[in-house]
Amino acid sequence: MDKLFAIRAGIFLIAGLLMILFPKKIYKFQTYLLKKLHIKYDPNRGLKSYFYIGGIFIIISILLLIVSIAK
Repeated sequence: MDKLFAIRAGIFLIAGLLMILFPKKIYKFQTYLLKKLHIKYDPNRGLKSYFYIGGIFIIISILLLIVSIAK
């Protein structure tokens, strides 16, 4: 078992779960950070994309876990 791939899988799993479970808090943090860094952004962007990104992160974590077990 490759430990580095397992650690990466855990990181992606945690990020995916956070994106799915707490999208409003992540959106607030993102807007706060972008305001502090003086970066232009679209404030009307919806929260729907966070669920898709979270799902993609979970799929990536599953693939990394499979790779870590296979090695």
